[in-house]
Amino acid sequence: MAMPAFAQDADTAAADAAATAEESEIIVTGSRLVRRDLVATSPITTIDSAVLQDSGAVTLEGALNNFPQLAPDNTSTTNQSGGSGVLSVDLRSLGAVRTLVLVDGRRYIPADVTGLADLATIPDLLVERVEVITGGASAVYGSDAIAGAVNFVLKRNFEGLEANYQYGETSRGDGASHKIDVVFGANTSDDRGNITAYGSYTTRDSIFMGDRAFSANPVLADAQGVFQPFGSGNVPGGSIGINTTQIPQITGVPNLNNASGACPVAHTGIRFGPNGEPLPYCRPNDQYNYAAPNFLLRPFERYQAAVNTRYEITDGIEAYGQFFYTRKENSFQQAAEAVTPSSSGQQAGTVLIPNADTNPLFTPQLRSFFASNRGFFDPDGDGVFTLRNVGRRFEEFGPRNVNYVADSFGFTGGFRGDIGDSGWKWDTFYQYQQSDVSQRRENLLSRSRTTAGLDVILVNGVPQCRNREIPNCVPVNIFGTATLTPAQANFLSVNTTTDERFTRTVAGGSVAGDLFEMPAGPVSTAFGVEYRKDSFDSVPDEVALNNDLAAVSIAPIINGGSLNLFEVFGEVRVPILADKPLIESLAVEGAFRYADYSTVGGVFTWKGAIDWEVTDWMRLRGNYSRAIRAPNLNELFAPVGSGFIGGTDPCLASANPSAAQKTLCLAQGVPQAFINTLQVGGSQGFNRTTGGNQNLTEETADTLTLGAVFTPAFAPRLSLTLDYYDIKVDDAIATVDAQLLVNTCFQTLDAASLACQAITRNSSGNIDQVRAPLLNIAQRKVRGLDITANYNFDLPGAIAIGEEAKLAVQLVSSFQFEDSNLPLAGVAEVECAGFYGGPCSSDSVRITPDFRAFLSAAYTSGPVTVRNTFRYTGDVELSPIAPPTQSGTISSFVYWDLYASVGFKEEMFEVFGGVNNLLDKQPPILGFAAGGDANTNVQLYDVIGRQFFVGAKVKF
Repeated sequence: MAMPAFAQDADTAAADAAATAEESEIIVTGSRLVRRDLVATSPITTIDSAVLQDSGAVTLEGALNNFPQLAPDNTSTTNQSGGSGVLSVDLRSLGAVRTLVLVDGRRYIPADVTGLADLATIPDLLVERVEVITGGASAVYGSDAIAGAVNFVLKRNFEGLEANYQYGETSRGDGASHKIDVVFGANTSDDRGNITAYGSYTTRDSIFMGDRAFSANPVLADAQGVFQPFGSGNVPGGSIGINTTQIPQITGVPNLNNASGACPVAHTGIRFGPNGEPLPYCRPNDQYNYAAPNFLLRPFERYQAAVNTRYEITDGIEAYGQFFYTRKENSFQQAAEAVTPSSSGQQAGTVLIPNADTNPLFTPQLRSFFASNRGFFDPDGDGVFTLRNVGRRFEEFGPRNVNYVADSFGFTGGFRGDIGDSGWKWDTFYQYQQSDVSQRRENLLSRSRTTAGLDVILVNGVPQCRNREIPNCVPVNIFGTATLTPAQANFLSVNTTTDERFTRTVAGGSVAGDLFEMPAGPVSTAFGVEYRKDSFDSVPDEVALNNDLAAVSIAPIINGGSLNLFEVFGEVRVPILADKPLIESLAVEGAFRYADYSTVGGVFTWKGAIDWEVTDWMRLRGNYSRAIRAPNLNELFAPVGSGFIGGTDPCLASANPSAAQKTLCLAQGVPQAFINTLQVGGSQGFNRTTGGNQNLTEETADTLTLGAVFTPAFAPRLSLTLDYYDIKVDDAIATVDAQLLVNTCFQTLDAASLACQAITRNSSGNIDQVRAPLLNIAQRKVRGLDITANYNFDLPGAIAIGEEAKLAVQLVSSFQFEDSNLPLAGVAEVECAGFYGGPCSSDSVRITPDFRAFLSAAYTSGPVTVRNTFRYTGDVELSPIAPPTQSGTISSFVYWDLYASVGFKEEMFEVFGGVNNLLDKQPPILGFAAGGDANTNVQLYDVIGRQFFVGAKVKF
């Protein structure tokens, strides 16, 4: 069995491949220049396919995210904030949209309107290696490569048949997965071509938040930093939020004034129990635990097929083609819909009920309650009872499930070859890529059916809907547990489907070769052109288009949202000196790219680099570049959407607002009667509304990288690389954090400011929504240092198994000195490197540790391989601008993974197995505010626990 390969810098790989490198010409990721070595002026980390396959992960993101240069972004353990389940990659914590994903040096199939590539659609068994580049990538590859690029290099000359099967599950017996892969390759009879075909099927079961102790019950830190039970204010049976000043106006609700002291704080409303009995609503005692049915691991099913082929038509001209197809189904799930139902035409949470005191469907207790409080709910005496701040958890519907079925395919065809014997090479290609995503949302509340169902009359002694225009209308009673019958629930609940299509067309060509010889070597160049067009369509069904969903905002029809661009690019490498004292070689490189976008106009990117081989064992390199990122279709055309987030309101009495802040609260709509007593009306938070902006301009970024590579002669199998990076993004496209807008408003007290104008309050004075549009306002900066070391050595024969034994040790580590964000002009810069909480972590925001490392030690002897892997995450501190939490510092985490394999019959057969998170380390509890629904940061920490996998391979 061959020695397993490990991640290494491309320059260190040169030490092992010097002989072949001198004989052949290659192209290194991050440049189009034809080279005779594996040297790169930008930091490149190469990850061998064995590392990916031996991890036991059924999707590539699970293996890649172990490497500290990559920040886990959207993963398989991200529930609702993971949207359609696109498994993306994020370099340097700058966001997945700023990392470009390539397959064989070309853009891969976009998964949705964001343009992100889904790693779950890349055929992993065809991957030969993965190359991760930082610095200067935008000038070479174009927009989206601000942080860098991740290039998946596929096998080109595979021969034979390989079939793999893998089964996995957790030590708790859940999350079972099955994965089958088959790859077949053959050369043509004249050895001028090859065809490689791939097929795969994968399925994985879900795990629920209720299945793990840390996520089974939501918690939130109180003012003293102690975790307390937390949940949603919308409860089964329904509730009506009222202020303490309104309590004396309500009759018929025992202990509403909390005379018994049973509630830790004053009652904040009325809830309805069995048979509609009105009861005092106490927070937190009566809050609803929403966590149990939420997915902690999303279910997943996938079919894949791929073909990679090439044929040498004549000497020096080769035709090539690739085809990829994936059908993927996955979903996220939340607790039963919690809404502030409203009658048609009314503000959210306002329900009109004609003759509530005589409604024939209401229980006697309900009718008596409304009759006793007619003056409060029907002050004008017109018989229509107006209920404000109504909330209800429609548990009778079952969990909200959002299912995605994505069909994607891509075709690449082209020709490449040599220009005579000149040494110049050329390449032309055409790509067509398409992704179709069908989104189905289930168990949602219909606004029109709620309105019709609550307007009840008696017809021949039978309760019926007054409105006969709605077919099969069913009278309903939404007040009280166990009062909504299955027939009523079926009438009120609806499903909705949206179909989306993203298409991309790319065509381009390039040439590369040596211009002329200089004393220190040849001057190499490459240049070319490229055209790209992206288009997006979205068609919701009639339910969504009628705006009939009580709590979900669905995009309208988008027909033909598109952008196109034409680009020209070039590169040059000029050798300056060679074979001088302390200068084995010295060269400079430059690159440029000009792009003309239909959306933002013309933009220009460039890079300059220096490559200095000091001695045969030390190389220094530097790179400075200007990159751009044009807004993608989602950022330009996304319709306005709304979602609930946790947050605090400075106008609440518990926040002790100042006199000036109270004045601003009144100006925003807090009633004078509530200004000194305002309490949380429902759930602790508000809706955040955001959407696209067609006036966005491009982002610009300046990147500096400085590095050194050491391959000392006294240890020929040792390599060490150090690379410093500094990236600053100006005019970054971002949605301003909604809580930051609220805080800024009440710090500046400027009612006309962007922050204050973003806030809308309901009739009770609570924040209803915060408008947070996408803008070119942010500045992002990241700085850090990567250190990588590789050392391979022979072991004593006494511990060998039939053949010589070897040990390969590898360390990949990354220090992040800065991860800062300047979200608004005049607002203090937010630093998140090494911090959590506040804007530095949430359900969708992943923590950025200031240190991560990956350590691997692999023993190989004959047919046996055993590898121990350790994943280290440094400690993180509570952000200075975050609310209190139970612990100011989260200790460092170490995960231990173990893998072993044994080959038989001259390695034609192999059995393998492994354990990830061997010690079953459970994630830290951060609470809802810092960790989201699962109480922890699901992107960074292992939330699944100990996982086993076993499998077998056959090769012919």
